[in-house]
Amino acid sequence: MPSIQRLVFLFFLLLAAPCFAQGPDASKPFDDARQQLADIRKQLKASTEDPSELDDAQLGKLRDAAGALLDQANALAADRMPKLAALAARGNALGPAPEKGVAEAPEIAAQRADIEKQRAAIDGEVKQANLIAEESQQLVGDIAEARRAGFRARFGQRTDSPLSPGFWGGIGDNFARDTTRVGSVRTGLVTALRDSFAPDNRWFALGGLAIGLLLIVFGRWRAERWLMQLTADRVPHGRLRRSALAFAVVAVTTLFTGFGAQAIVSGLDWHGALTDAERSLMRSLVNAVFVGSFVAGLGRALLSAARPSWRLPPIGDALAQRLRRFPLAFGVVAVLAIVLGRLNRLANVSLSATISASLVVALLNAGLIAWALLRAGRTEEAEDAEPAPRPAWVGFTIGALWIGVAVTVIAALLGYVSLANLVATQMVWFGIVAGTFYLLVHLIEDICATALSSRANWAQRTLGLEPRLLDQAGVLFSGAFRVVAFLFAIAVAVARFGSEPAELIARGTQAGSGLKIGQILITPGAVLGAVLVFLFGLITIRVLQRWLLEKYLPTTKIDPGMRSSVTTLLGYAGGVVVFAFALSAMGLSVERIAWVASALSVGIGFGLQAVVQNFVSGLILLVERPVKVGDWVVLGDTEGDIRRINVRATEIQMGDRSTVIVPNSELITKSVRNVTLANAEGRVLIRLPVPIDTDADRVRELLLASITAHPGVLEKPAPSVLLEGIQGGNILFVATAYIASPRQSGSVRSDLLFDLLARLRAAGIALSTPYDVKLRSVPEPVPPAS
Repeated sequence: MPSIQRLVFLFFLLLAAPCFAQGPDASKPFDDARQQLADIRKQLKASTEDPSELDDAQLGKLRDAAGALLDQANALAADRMPKLAALAARGNALGPAPEKGVAEAPEIAAQRADIEKQRAAIDGEVKQANLIAEESQQLVGDIAEARRAGFRARFGQRTDSPLSPGFWGGIGDNFARDTTRVGSVRTGLVTALRDSFAPDNRWFALGGLAIGLLLIVFGRWRAERWLMQLTADRVPHGRLRRSALAFAVVAVTTLFTGFGAQAIVSGLDWHGALTDAERSLMRSLVNAVFVGSFVAGLGRALLSAARPSWRLPPIGDALAQRLRRFPLAFGVVAVLAIVLGRLNRLANVSLSATISASLVVALLNAGLIAWALLRAGRTEEAEDAEPAPRPAWVGFTIGALWIGVAVTVIAALLGYVSLANLVATQMVWFGIVAGTFYLLVHLIEDICATALSSRANWAQRTLGLEPRLLDQAGVLFSGAFRVVAFLFAIAVAVARFGSEPAELIARGTQAGSGLKIGQILITPGAVLGAVLVFLFGLITIRVLQRWLLEKYLPTTKIDPGMRSSVTTLLGYAGGVVVFAFALSAMGLSVERIAWVASALSVGIGFGLQAVVQNFVSGLILLVERPVKVGDWVVLGDTEGDIRRINVRATEIQMGDRSTVIVPNSELITKSVRNVTLANAEGRVLIRLPVPIDTDADRVRELLLASITAHPGVLEKPAPSVLLEGIQGGNILFVATAYIASPRQSGSVRSDLLFDLLARLRAAGIALSTPYDVKLRSVPEPVPPAS
């Protein structure tokens, strides 16, 4: 049955599922399902014995019927499982059954018997549903195999070659009868068209014709113009403009042309002028117009011969101009193929006429492909004297297309017309699927790159994520869509080889039913749910951290360093909780991961001691806070500001703006000088030696004047100048000043020295000069001559 009808059937099935086992006819649905399975298997056996008994479409209907029974059985079993769990919980609440010979309260015994009776009935229904589901699944597989066998048999058949007289003799023998049958269909159409323009339906027919032509001609042109203007004005600069416009061109061409054809047909048949056969032919014509317009629109959007700057694929202007008429040609051939197939079935023409129509379609498609390849090759020769290197996949594709064209022609000449038609149409089908995949992938990637990137201001304001995380999210989303689109494209591409996407999806679901490790069953759905829970939990923790750090904690008396510690601890704890929830969503409870903890402890014992030591040290730093973010610390030769305390290491920014990564254990196990732990003020110390005969009071006044004049020196504590002592014929003064931060000590000390030297020079006070001691060798005296 069609997919929509199947969904409606399943919807009403789920509504009615709880009532299946109620009343005396509880087994009737299972009996009916078994009878349907038997009927389907009987028809399938008949088609296996005689392949002409059922065609591919009828086998598809049988597959849909078996699939519906499979869904019905699975839905019934899923509906009964919670009831079994509820009955088991009620039984556990009553406690274990007493031993033989031990009396039990009548009320408890009655409830226990009733629960056991209901449990046995529901358990029987679940087992029957599972059995029917298993039989339905096997039947679906058998039907799929029968379709593939029919496919191989159908396309392996050989008829008379078009080069032999027998081929044309068969057409001549059936020509009169086929002409009569096609003529009857044509006469019916002409009569129906005449009735459509009868007085009672004339205005509706004319209105439908006018609306259809307006949609196909003017509406499509106007919609493309409007969408191009809208894309240029509203879509941000970048690749998204090109991909959005290409998608809009495909959508507008398909919808306006298809609905235009539908408007014409609806106007002609407004008062039921068409018979069922003619209405079926018109419906096929409308469907063919939708398909053909999609092919033409997809080719126009990708080539973009009239707008080179909006072209999505990297092809030259000359090549696009040479290929610009081929999308419409392929679309016309697609319409012709669909209409011819429907007309042949409607008129019930002979086999020779059907083979002739397939031959014409195959040769048209192969001829168009060969012509397009020749024009593309001539374009490359005309543009470049030396052909530019092209990717290997392009050469492989061109070679495969030439081989397909050759196989089509040879198979057609040898009489394998069905095989020739399959190869030719499949090449076109691969092109349509590849073009659609290319367009959709680029559109989604461009949307992710625009909406989820460091350039998306609204995403940063709304989600509160860093630009780096937004870029990563955009790449991950686009990559995931690329994988899904690729798998779906493969499923659609091979749908014409006797399998359909639904069958491939069902096989993939069976293959991915789960991986069982001991008592743990890991399924793709559980893994996906765990990933979603983990991502949602991390986003929630991130938002909560940002709210605490920017909104709530600034309103408290907690200093900035403690705020950072609190938010970091919250991130660690929240990450652990989110990871536990993710494991639970995947079906791994705390008890089941005990072996994981054992394996982890072994790994810690062999090689993770340092990692765990640094992690625990980081927690100690965040809790005890001997150092915190913003402190000025000295650790050996490392001196600077603590910028961040991570899980494993701490980042210290040096005075030259470089960053030193220090393991957390170093800050716990070694001596660390925290300059700003108890007091955030800094100190400037200046030692000044002057000659012993200098006026000491005058030097002291100059030192205090220079220090108090500097704007960076604090008034409290007050600066001081002390006479440290007399050493080597010099008086040694020590000046001490306090500043707001130790990070300013270097610049303040330099300013004070410059100012102090100027003041001493102006006052005529000389500083002590170190002695210059030079050692010279004295020549030995020469003894006097005797």
